[in-house]
Amino acid sequence: MSVLDPFLEASLGPSDAMTMAKSFQLAVKFMGRTRCWCMKSLNHAAFEGYTTSHTTGLTYRGRDARPLLMALSGQYPDEGRDMIVRKACCRSKYCLNPSHYYWGTKSDVALENRRRRSIELDAALIQKLRQEWDAGANATALSKKYELPYQMTRRICNRETFEDVAETKNPDNLAEIWTHVDQSIQQLIADHPQAARQFEISYHVSNELQCPWHRKGSTKHKGNFGLMGECLDCMEELQKNRCTVDVRNFDYKWYWQVRRFWEQVDIRGENECWPWLGATRKNNTESIAYFPSPFHSGKTQSASRVAFWLSRGYTGKYRIFSKKECSAFCCNPKHLTIRELKNFPEPSGIETIQLNHDNIFEHTRKAHTEEESGITE
Repeated sequence: MSVLDPFLEASLGPSDAMTMAKSFQLAVKFMGRTRCWCMKSLNHAAFEGYTTSHTTGLTYRGRDARPLLMALSGQYPDEGRDMIVRKACCRSKYCLNPSHYYWGTKSDVALENRRRRSIELDAALIQKLRQEWDAGANATALSKKYELPYQMTRRICNRETFEDVAETKNPDNLAEIWTHVDQSIQQLIADHPQAARQFEISYHVSNELQCPWHRKGSTKHKGNFGLMGECLDCMEELQKNRCTVDVRNFDYKWYWQVRRFWEQVDIRGENECWPWLGATRKNNTESIAYFPSPFHSGKTQSASRVAFWLSRGYTGKYRIFSKKECSAFCCNPKHLTIRELKNFPEPSGIETIQLNHDNIFEHTRKAHTEEESGITE
């Protein structure tokens, strides 16, 4: 069976196969080969076409993505093993990692569900359950006695699944899978160079984007974004405990927008909460701050997110949380954190609070050399 056959059967073309293969390359680069590539949390130009709105799982251009990604890894259905099985090591049904799936049977699906729930089950227990069932015990009593889910107990007793559970093995031919992936990618790129170039253009367009911390003439904070839209240069500074409220950190074109945001924050003591004084919505349960982002569809963000961006670094789609003891809509950078990141660094203090340029007129003249007068603060 050819790599392209599942794509053609799904009314997709070679360019679609090539695009999916290229997205594998980037996922491996940024996330590694063992992690779950959950498309719920990835938003990047490289992953255009994937949809997570279907309850059954990940789709690609309206088609089930799983048989397609498995074909790229050299996995095809065979006689008797025509069900797609997701390994218990994976937490998301929207995962793109081809090594987290395999073709199996109904028994394989049941076994993976058991592994996912960390249920101890072997052939001896299955035999015991069926013997007691045949002797007149009911499924409810057996599920309580052996601490098993009721539906699983009923299926075992009715001989519906788990017939060969003791012999079932979780395929772990990872080296072979990734060898097939690498070969498929190289072959598709060689066969369809135009589609490959188009993909690269789409990917690099996003890499021309600038983070708010980018300064004119600098190579930093431009085109260096992670899969969550975070500026990787900012992430480095964040690890160094950067924490400052200073409009001078930003290019002049950002001056009024940055200053306007902090004017809507009640800046108090370094260890106190800084309440948001700006707009709110949904009966004062959400804050609204105007700050467009290339990785968000809307032009407004929560006040705490913008406060984090303008004090510690641009973190894209990562969600920002304040401490439990904080008052509503706290914007103190010392009180803000990203729970998704392990070993998240806490700032030792706020280095600077500066809401004006030292000489706003001088900065205005540099930014607008063609205008010599009529500019006031």
